[in-house]
Amino acid sequence: MRRPLLPALLAVVLALCGLTFAAEPATAQQSPRSAIYGGGPFYADGQAVMNTLRASGFTTVILWSIHVHPNGDLYYNDVLIVQNGRYVGGPGWPARLRTLKQAPTSVNRIEVSVGAWAVPDWENIAKLISAQGTGSSSILYRNFQALKAATGADAINNDDESYYQVGPTAAFARMAAGLGYSKFTFAPYTNQSFWASLKSNLGSLVDRVYLQGYAGGAGNNPATWNRALGMTVDPGLWSKHGSGCSAGDSPATVESKMRSWRGSAGIAGGFMWLYDDMKKCSAQGTAAAYARAIRNGVS
Repeated sequence: MRRPLLPALLAVVLALCGLTFAAEPATAQQSPRSAIYGGGPFYADGQAVMNTLRASGFTTVILWSIHVHPNGDLYYNDVLIVQNGRYVGGPGWPARLRTLKQAPTSVNRIEVSVGAWAVPDWENIAKLISAQGTGSSSILYRNFQALKAATGADAINNDDESYYQVGPTAAFARMAAGLGYSKFTFAPYTNQSFWASLKSNLGSLVDRVYLQGYAGGAGNNPATWNRALGMTVDPGLWSKHGSGCSAGDSPATVESKMRSWRGSAGIAGGFMWLYDDMKKCSAQGTAAAYARAIRNGVS
């Protein structure tokens, strides 16, 4: 692309006067952060879904959900993927995940989410820490090390919806940081005091909070969570889903709500739940449409 003539002439004139002119910013403005949660399709849909995500505009992909069994085995939803310190899942999945960050792509971050509603993942983690600790010989250490190698994840996302105990959770987070998961993120919908205590304990290790603004978290106000946690949260919404794809938010309503939260809470990013539903209800909104809605809403 040609440089405009006027800035070039102006630069010459100013140079003669001993001044300088910056025709472009020193650093390009980054796209607002936007995250998307996804379940089975992220594992089972092959390279096609990776290409969809790369072209979507979403900057973060969150693999939902890793379940920790009582013996330490790790399942991606219902599929065993890590056992006895080794990745035992589909042989092609790690290579497909690596393509997410390969240019051209909008994705610059991958997170693995641990927990969900009505599952004892964090309870199991606490029991394993109590029995074995978090050292290099523990099953948690060895299995999450294998998970890191397989997924290339940059962060662990905590989707605890039942346990809510700071001590074991913080111990796990620090173990994960030592394994190369550089950040530990939250996905709260309730129990604000627990999340505030955990954030205080972990400090800068927590760089994002994905506040649920749907289902049980539908009444959440990002501004109050900002104050409680001492950081700006990224609120999320549920895409079109359900019978006839009639429930949930369209890209248009996502943009409107994000814009409102930008004004009331100063949000700088947001997220969408859930790619699986976007796939089923694609006529009501594609991944790219939802990413664009977040980007427009928070810009």
